[in-house]
Amino acid sequence: MKKFVPLVLLASLSPAFATTVQNLDAVPGVIQHTEGKQIFAEQMAGATPAKGFGELPQGLSENQWIGWVAPNENPNNLILTGAKAWGKDGKYIGVACFADNQADAGQAKKYADNTCPENYNNGRANKLYLGVFSWQNQQLQPIARLEKPLNQISAWNKAAEKGSDDESVRPLAYYTKLDLAPYRIVPDTLAFGVRGGYSDAYSGGGAFYEVLELYTIKDSKIINVFSDLVYYYSDIAGDWNKDGTRQHDISESKYILKLRSAKTQGFL
Repeated sequence: MKKFVPLVLLASLSPAFATTVQNLDAVPGVIQHTEGKQIFAEQMAGATPAKGFGELPQGLSENQWIGWVAPNENPNNLILTGAKAWGKDGKYIGVACFADNQADAGQAKKYADNTCPENYNNGRANKLYLGVFSWQNQQLQPIARLEKPLNQISAWNKAAEKGSDDESVRPLAYYTKLDLAPYRIVPDTLAFGVRGGYSDAYSGGGAFYEVLELYTIKDSKIINVFSDLVYYYSDIAGDWNKDGTRQHDISESKYILKLRSAKTQGFL
């Protein structure tokens, strides 16, 4: 897999895993990583994804939030909002996801399951806006926000749109959660993550790709400093057994992020 925008971190591949099981019931027992277990639970058992974007802090209304983070969007097109506390001093990372129109927003709310889902008109993720703010004494204190939705800022999307030797590399089709692990890119600067992905559907299986994008604040602006694949899972139905069940070929790859030993464009 080609690496895109290696400004902050290097991604190294943990040992890939592949095996064949005799039937679908045996699949959960061989999945190695929590990401794959969650994918299986959602796809095969109908589990609802956790609220990966969190919830707005108590007292902050949706109208107030989207009026700041996405002032040019129609509130009727809203799919979801969310926020998670980040660091100290009452800081939050917040999002707002919008469809192109009210009808699409209504459909997305029925099936989005706590994600910013795919826009089926273009195969890309719906418009996800991102903002950093402070919430203290029931007051919204703006810190920084993106002027455009994430899919227009994403370095992964830009690279995928230019074309790649790897046919599996495509623009993100959905966003799933905020990743607020302590990504310290310089001693006094943290980055925060947004995870998204895309998938392939096969007759009797599918493949799922998860991408991590890291953002930080520089000169009062939010910038994308890293975008790369961090997880891959596939389940492909194979040969039929005599009892009518099918064998399944399971593959997983997980990428581990490591800081560079030297700075690149001011970051580690």
